[in-house]
Amino acid sequence: MRPVSGFDRPGLQWLFIGIGVVLMSVAVAEGIVLMRARAQLTAARAADLNSRIELDQLRAQTAREQAAREALTLELARQRGSGGAVTQPTLTLSPLIKRGAQPPDPTVAKPAESQSIQLRLVLPARHEAADAGYSIAIRSWSGGDIVWSRGGLKMTTVENKRMVIAFISGDVFMPGAYEIALTRTIAGGNLAEVASYEIAVHP
Repeated sequence: MRPVSGFDRPGLQWLFIGIGVVLMSVAVAEGIVLMRARAQLTAARAADLNSRIELDQLRAQTAREQAAREALTLELARQRGSGGAVTQPTLTLSPLIKRGAQPPDPTVAKPAESQSIQLRLVLPARHEAADAGYSIAIRSWSGGDIVWSRGGLKMTTVENKRMVIAFISGDVFMPGAYEIALTRTIAGGNLAEVASYEIAVHP
């Protein structure tokens, strides 16, 4: 093999050595940056996972507190009734055909905060009966913030209508419009949408 003309010059050799050193330095620097980026991504994922776990725990704690408060409300209502029949208002809602572009007009008077209410959500006519548990989530109509939720509910029949019933306290329905989502548990533990409902409470 014939030598490359001029490559035997010391200046040219040092030039190539310098270029090689620069390239290696750039490669090392990029490797360090990539390692740091991966470490930061791993830390961000771990923080996100911890946040989700804490959020799930907070939601579970809130659900337990709501259930305890509702049970206390029912017990207080029974005690105030002095052993007589407890009059408990019911709120029956039919499923929406289509969600409107504007919140619904107020149709329900604001209940007392300590009032126990039986919420009845009528199932769609074509909904197939299921033994799996149902879940209810009440959200603010505009912001979509969940103000109350409950799971593990079962379907029942009242006055020849299939519905899902839950007991809530009056402080859930502050003045404003709400959207209620009804879902059921399907294979794999996932939730499938069943129907949506709307309600608005007078100021």
